Amino acid sequence: MKSPLPTLCIILAAGLSALPFVPAARPAAPPPRPEPHRSPIDLALLPDGKHALTANHTAHSVSLIDLDSGRAIAELPCEQRPSAVACSPDGKRVAVSNLWSGTVSLFVLAGARLAPAGTVAVGPLPRGLAFGADGRLFVAVSGADEIAILDFAAQKVTRRWAAPREPRQPVLSDDGKHLAVAGGRGGEVRLWELPAGKVAWSRKIEDAFNLRGLAFTPDGKALVCAHEIRRSFPVSKDNIDKGWVIDSRLTRLPLQANREKDQVALDRRGQAIGDPHGLAFAEEGRTLAVSGSGTQELLLFQFGALPWSSDPGDVLDAGLLFADRFRRVPTGGRPMTVAGRARANELVVANYLLDAVQIVDVRAGKVVKTIALGAPATAGLARQGEALFYDARRSHHQWFSCNTCHPDGHTSGQAFDTLNDGGYGNPKLTPSLRGVARTGPWTWHGWQKDLGEAVSFSYTQTMFGKGPTPTEVKAVLAYLATLDHPPSPHRTAGGGLTPAATRGQAVFEGKARCASCHKGPEFTSTRNHDVGLERDDSEYDTWSPPTLRSAWDRGPYLHDGRAATLQDVLTQWHSFEKLGGARLTPAELRDLIAYVKSL
Repeated sequence: MKSPLPTLCIILAAGLSALPFVPAARPAAPPPRPEPHRSPIDLALLPDGKHALTANHTAHSVSLIDLDSGRAIAELPCEQRPSAVACSPDGKRVAVSNLWSGTVSLFVLAGARLAPAGTVAVGPLPRGLAFGADGRLFVAVSGADEIAILDFAAQKVTRRWAAPREPRQPVLSDDGKHLAVAGGRGGEVRLWELPAGKVAWSRKIEDAFNLRGLAFTPDGKALVCAHEIRRSFPVSKDNIDKGWVIDSRLTRLPLQANREKDQVALDRRGQAIGDPHGLAFAEEGRTLAVSGSGTQELLLFQFGALPWSSDPGDVLDAGLLFADRFRRVPTGGRPMTVAGRARANELVVANYLLDAVQIVDVRAGKVVKTIALGAPATAGLARQGEALFYDARRSHHQWFSCNTCHPDGHTSGQAFDTLNDGGYGNPKLTPSLRGVARTGPWTWHGWQKDLGEAVSFSYTQTMFGKGPTPTEVKAVLAYLATLDHPPSPHRTAGGGLTPAATRGQAVFEGKARCASCHKGPEFTSTRNHDVGLERDDSEYDTWSPPTLRSAWDRGPYLHDGRAATLQDVLTQWHSFEKLGGARLTPAELRDLIAYVKSL
């Protein structure tokens, strides 16, 4: 018997041919990506004085801007969270540091054409950049406390120098003989002699933190640094008003090692300067500009009239208020890096929250041009909360913002005596806010069970400003929910545990019994514990275990910052014998620390 299949195929083919043709459905196009905020966090002027570059922190890109026409003419992708941008003295090479990727993106520039040239791994949390005339690129690797020296042509790191804690912005002297960097968390400035890289000196600025703006003076004889000062008085409304909690200052450090440093107070009583950040000279060195990133302004000083003193007091010298020696230029948003344009009377400002670059006429004392880089049509709730977080005007007489103590949502490494433990007399280390929305209860003693209430408490009982509205609380909570931990550099290239960390995990979960308090995805606990520490004279006798995630980037440690390193924590005040665990061998301790650093 013949198979019926051929006949069946013919019948089916004939039937199908009679059907109308239906084209195959095309896959649905993906929805358009929402327009990102650019958030320019850093800016570099090209040697021609007509163009600028911005590192766009939340758009993961770099923009090339024509300052005269007032438009962005190119935008290229970088890696995660660019934090700084620099251009070589010949105007042909560009570098962007990528904070969360641990890399530097390299570009070549020809006219108005910006083209990618490669990417180089440099280490954890790279920030500021500086090009030398000899082709070297200096990178502040803040997560490793190093300066990495990168060969642009070879695309590799050739040397590493130890730097102060959390180095931010390296700067080069005009003659190319010196490099300097300030440690954001350690209060230290270091100077190297070039080209050899010999340390000329390291100087500590007493009680200084959040060291940001740094520049050589026009005569090349000193450095000027903008920063904040932590005072030891309780954080009360009266002490804030007197400038006895947090001051903003400039420090001048002579290059000659035998010359003493001196300072200038920046704050006016009743109208302080919040979060000084960028610093630059204009008008051939006659004007010094400092951005007040928290009070949304640019400060212009007659540099030769600054009353430098070893004891500057708590507020601005009254003599600066006369004859245009000090002016405040409103900018709005969050002014960050400032650069003096080739035209002697103009400054260029990267404004993070305005998603824009601004040009300021120094003589007129006003913003004369705002260049939009691109942003969503309306700011979402989290962006509104971010603006509140960085706004020092929400504190009493605008002395500080949330960002002052929690820079970029992390920690300043400073201890403050607030009411967060029920009274004064027990200063507490400022905790990191990374992952804070997932790690309740809050405060060192875990008494705060509602994060929204904690936000309101901070505005009214720590900053002593106007209480936030319910909508503002929701906005701040939305912003806090975006704060996350950067990838740990103590993992393998694929993101896994190293052999030492794998062994340490077994110790963590077993012999050391760390997991009894530090558990779950955030390595913390929802209840308080007796951790063997002495009482701190507050009404509480137990402690809320902090998350161990990002512990590698968080020192000092414990509630009062008494432990400089994780080893200090685990061998002195938080030893395993005190907590019911067993004594570890030196090898087990090393493996355990390797595991904690991997989290």
